[in-house]
Parts: sequence; C-alpha cells; structure tokens
Amino acid sequence: MVLAILGITAVAVVPALARATEEDDVTRTAREVERVLLAARATALERAERVEVAWIPEQGSYWIQASDGQLLDSGRIALAGTSRIQSLVPRPRFQFNAGGTVDADSLLVLGAAGARALVIDRWTGAIHVDPR
Repeated sequence: MVLAILGITAVAVVPALARATEEDDVTRTAREVERVLLAARATALERAERVEVAWIPEQGSYWIQASDGQLLDSGRIALAGTSRIQSLVPRPRFQFNAGGTVDADSLLVLGAAGARALVIDRWTGAIHVDPR
C-alpha cells in the first residue's frame, strides 16, 4: 500500500519538476540580461555620462558604449535551456543617462514554461525582472 502511494505521488510530481526546471531556465536568462543592464547603469553613474546598451535578441549578444562612441563591453549571454530573448524592435537599446534616468525599449525572456519581462523605471533607472 505504501509503495502504491509513493508511486502515485512520484507520477504527480515528476511533470511539475520538469516545468519548474524550464521556468528556472527563463529566470536564469532574465537575470543574466538584468546583470548586463545593471552594469551599464552603474557605469553611467560612475562616469557621469550617457551609456548605451544595444542587443541582438535572437543571438543573446550585446554591446555597451559610452557617449563618445568608445566600446566599453560586449559579449553574449548564455540562453539557458529553451529560453529566448524577444523585443518589439529588431535591435532594442537602453540609454542610461548620467543622472540615472533611462530611455529604453522593452525586452522579454520567453521559454516553454513562461515569460519574464525586464521592467525599468525610466525616472530612477531601477531594473527588475517581472514574471508574466
């Protein structure tokens, strides 16, 4: 009887664990995007100048440059599992100004188990990942 109960419980739990892993992949990718944006914001505040981040969502690649055109950083984030980055524009941009404000396009991280939106307060530059 005990083995039957354990077997039924295992059958119910395994699909839920698989969905949790996919959701974790989406969150992991969204946190990597957030990390890049936070680093760019910190650079803008430290240097007291505009810093721009541009993305190529389908590749997960980005570049960060200063207002004088100097390339500060570039790279590619690892798209975890089935996650992907999507935007309404082909090359989304985020311009962090010296005072902390930001002009930004939108970014979503999508996966099999859900989506995460990167939400940026344009007046403070604060960034957080919002489950959708």
